[in-house]
Amino acid sequence: MPYHYNSVDDIKEKIDKKKVEKEKKPRKKKQDELFEKKKTKLTKAQMDKLKEHSKMHKGGFRSYHMMNMMRFMKEGMTFTQAHNKAVKLDKERNYF
Repeated sequence: MPYHYNSVDDIKEKIDKKKVEKEKKPRKKKQDELFEKKKTKLTKAQMDKLKEHSKMHKGGFRSYHMMNMMRFMKEGMTFTQAHNKAVKLDKERNYF
């Protein structure tokens, strides 16, 4: 029988080969990076208007409707546009 290497040596060689071959893959883009949306802070006047409007909804400022409105307004929609879109989502999920 011919002489074989030590099994530990074989394993070390395989590991070294894998380290050399393995390259880091570029990471996938996140959702925010794929679709560039402008995120802005709400002004004091907008926040006051939202706080006043939140009194009309069950759950107040932390209701599903108000959270959607805030998200839409941060994306650049006006109060009316954000409200209409939030109402549409509320109807789809039967929150009314």
